[in-house]
Amino acid sequence: MAIHNHVMNRLTLPVLLMAVGSLSVTGFAQDPQFSQFYANPIYHNPAFAGGAGASRLILNYRNQWPALGANYQTVAASFDTYVAPDRGRIGIGWGGQAIHDRQGSAWQSSSLSGQLAPDVTLFEDGTDVMRLIGAVQATVTSGLYNPDGLSFVDQFSSGGLTNPVSIDPLSVAGVRQTFFGFSSGVVLEHQFQDRNGNLQSYWLGGTLHHIGRSLSRYDVLGQRFGLQAGLRIPLNWKIRPRGLGNEESIDRSVGFTAQYRQQGMDRQLDAGVNLTYSPVMFGVWYRGIPMRKYQQTSQRDAVVLLTALQLNTFMIQYSYDITVSTLSWASGGAHEISIWYGFDSLFDFSGRRANARRARKCQQF
Repeated sequence: MAIHNHVMNRLTLPVLLMAVGSLSVTGFAQDPQFSQFYANPIYHNPAFAGGAGASRLILNYRNQWPALGANYQTVAASFDTYVAPDRGRIGIGWGGQAIHDRQGSAWQSSSLSGQLAPDVTLFEDGTDVMRLIGAVQATVTSGLYNPDGLSFVDQFSSGGLTNPVSIDPLSVAGVRQTFFGFSSGVVLEHQFQDRNGNLQSYWLGGTLHHIGRSLSRYDVLGQRFGLQAGLRIPLNWKIRPRGLGNEESIDRSVGFTAQYRQQGMDRQLDAGVNLTYSPVMFGVWYRGIPMRKYQQTSQRDAVVLLTALQLNTFMIQYSYDITVSTLSWASGGAHEISIWYGFDSLFDFSGRRANARRARKCQQF
């Protein structure tokens, strides 16, 4: 599975459709991607299951390159929760996720996965806490290749598309495949109190998806390797008058987050900053590797602008990708929406499980 981006930079639409069709025969497709990867955490790293410290539902929708006929549309729904340690130093996060991905008219896939993420407290001294989280994930995926609307090589000549009917066997038969996969992830998180009494935090993560699949450059179902890192710095701004809400439960922070992914020969870097003053958040992100070229094609991809509304148990977030690759404005960019619902407090310390929230607050992006 290659990552969604960069393919259209090198292929015209007919060639892309033929490529998708031929890849589909052996179950090959592309891993979905999300600009708001931190808003779909367990998709990118199963160790983020339970990261909110409370039960939560997450819905994600992405429409990439809507101006093109072969655009990508992806829907994801997940649930995860956290069982705080009663005695001892081990807590457990667990969850599940369903994803449906449609790539043009030629390929669509659906997957169902489950995550288990126990954590170990390495040390704890008041508000200074460091945890190590390991996770495993099992996934079943079903893919369907549909040749309707595709054009094949034998339909083209020097004059363009000249043959209305193809004799390629892929043009007359759809293919469905179901396969199983396993993934693993790890996160190291550390929160501590600064001299002003505010909680700062950072975290480092790593993932390996599709364990056991070939890393050959010709195997686009190859393993996907990822690294994630985040730093959250609280801010001392107070613009609300006294008496209007509890300042201690308001999230005033700036977060720096980055993710690097590699799958086969494709590499991608997401990096950005989110500024939060509850209940609003604004962010600016960049996706791509500016100085790298692959097969003479620049790895620049998109600048992402986002805004979000965060309430105690609810968040809605919208982002738009401004394409900076050779596709430019012709692609129509990408629209993405994420919705979170928490069964307890997600964004402050005032919920019924306030102690658990304090324990896992450092994974707040």
